[in-house]
Amino acid sequence: MSSYRLQEVLEWVIAGLVVALLALIAFWLGGWLFLLLGKLLLALSKLLGNLLYFLIPALVVAGVVYLVVSWIQKEPKEG
Repeated sequence: MSSYRLQEVLEWVIAGLVVALLALIAFWLGGWLFLLLGKLLLALSKLLGNLLYFLIPALVVAGVVYLVVSWIQKEPKEG
């Protein structure tokens, strides 16, 4: 069984702390990134909701106008 020297144990402990610190920094940056992405997607969904709020009635009116105009322009069938 080999025994480790104090220096080797300290090196492993410091390496572990550095890895833990890098992981915490990565999670912190990832959290900010997801927060920013969430705000961006929320703004996009609000924009889309506002567009649909005005677009759907306009499309319904345009569809009704199209049907009325096509019905008026339809030639009577000879029978």
